Amino acid sequence: MIQLKETIALSFIAPTDYQHACYYWNTGESTFEYSTDLFPEILPKLFPVNKLILFVTEEAEKHSNCQRLQAKLGDLLKTERIPQGKSEEELWEIFSTVAKQVPRGAHIIIDITHGFRSLPLIVFNIATYLRRVKDVVIERIVYGNFEARDNSFNPPRTPIFDLTLTLDLQDWLHGIDAFQRRGDAEELANSLERTQDSLYNKSTKSNGLPQQLKNTAKQLRNFSEAFRLLRPLDTVSYATNVCNLLDKAQGEASLWAKPFANILNDLKNEILPLQIEDSTILNLENLQTQLRLIKYYIAKDLVVQAFLLAREWMVSMLMFRTNRSENWRDRRESIEEELRLVDRVFVQKKISETEDELPFWFRNDPQSENIANLWSNLSKLRNDIAHCAMNTDAALPHTIRSKIKELIQSLKALLSS
Repeated sequence: MIQLKETIALSFIAPTDYQHACYYWNTGESTFEYSTDLFPEILPKLFPVNKLILFVTEEAEKHSNCQRLQAKLGDLLKTERIPQGKSEEELWEIFSTVAKQVPRGAHIIIDITHGFRSLPLIVFNIATYLRRVKDVVIERIVYGNFEARDNSFNPPRTPIFDLTLTLDLQDWLHGIDAFQRRGDAEELANSLERTQDSLYNKSTKSNGLPQQLKNTAKQLRNFSEAFRLLRPLDTVSYATNVCNLLDKAQGEASLWAKPFANILNDLKNEILPLQIEDSTILNLENLQTQLRLIKYYIAKDLVVQAFLLAREWMVSMLMFRTNRSENWRDRRESIEEELRLVDRVFVQKKISETEDELPFWFRNDPQSENIANLWSNLSKLRNDIAHCAMNTDAALPHTIRSKIKELIQSLKALLSS
C-alpha cells in the first residue's frame, strides 16, 4: 500500500458490466497488482482511504455493481446520487454535488476509471476548483486504462495511470497567467522550484538533472517582488539577471519544464526592455528604461504604481535636464520643492514670486511650462490616489486610468526635447 495521509477517495461507476482485469501499479520499487472488474474496490487496497464516496446515477445505484461494492467495502463506502449529465444544468449539479462532499483542507484521491460521458472532464475542473477555493490537497488522480491492457494474460494486465501531473499543468497555467496579467511570479517560481526539487528527490544522481530552474525561480521572484512593491531601480537590475538566466535555462526547461519552455521567449521579450547595466547612474538610458517600466505597470493594470513612479520620474527627469545628476538620490527633496513652487506660482497662481525667486531652469528651459503643468496634474492625481478617495471631489476610477495614459505621452515628449 502506498503510504499517504488518510484520504477521501472519490469514484464513479456506471450501470455497465465491466470486464475482469488484473490492474497493476508500478511504484518503481515494487508493483501492486489486483484482479477485479470493479476498479473502486482497488482504492482502499492501494491507498490508506478512510472514506470512499461513490457517485452514482439512480440507475447505477440499483445496478449490481453498486450492490457488490457495498458488500465488499461495507461502512467504508458512501454512495451519493448525481444526475446523468444530459444537460448543462445537470452538469452543474454534478459539479456542485461532488464539491459539497469534500470538506475544506481535505486530502483526496480521485478515480475516473469508470467515469462515464463527460465526467472525467468535469472531475478535472472540480479538482482545480477544490484546490483553489477549499485548499484541498489532491493526492492522486488515477485511471485504470483498460484500453492499454495486455490480452496475452488472463485476466488482461491493465496499467493504472497516475494523472496527477495534469494538476501540475494547471499550476503552470495559473503561474504563467498571474505573471502575464499582473507581473506576479510567485506561482511560476513555485512550479520551477517544485520541478527541480522533485527530480532530485527521485534520483540518487545529480548528473544530467537541471541546475538553473531554481536559480531562475529566485531571480523571477526577486524581479516580481521589486516590480510589484515599486522598487524601480531594483526591478531594472533584476530584469538583467532574469534575462541572463533565461538563456541558460532554455535547454533545461525544454527537457524538464516544458510549459515554462513554451513561454520562455515571450517572457524574455517582455522583460528585456526593462533591463539596464547600472541603475544607480542617472542618465538618458535610465530615464527611458523607467518610462518603459511605467508603461509596463499600465499594461499589468497596476495603475497606482504607474502614477507613483511617474511622479518620481518627473523629479529625476528635471535633475537630468538641469545637469544635477550627481548624488541624484540624495538631492530629490530640493528638486521637489522647486516643482511645488512653480506649480503654486505658474499653475495654481496662489502666490506671487518675482522672476528672480523662481528656479533658474524655469526661465531657461523651453519646456518649463509643460513641466509645471505635468507636475501639477501628477500631484493632484497622486494625492487623490493616496487619500483613497476619502475627499469629496475624488476622481472616478476610469478618469484615473485615462489620465495616466495621457500623461505618459507628455512624459515621453520631455525626453525628446
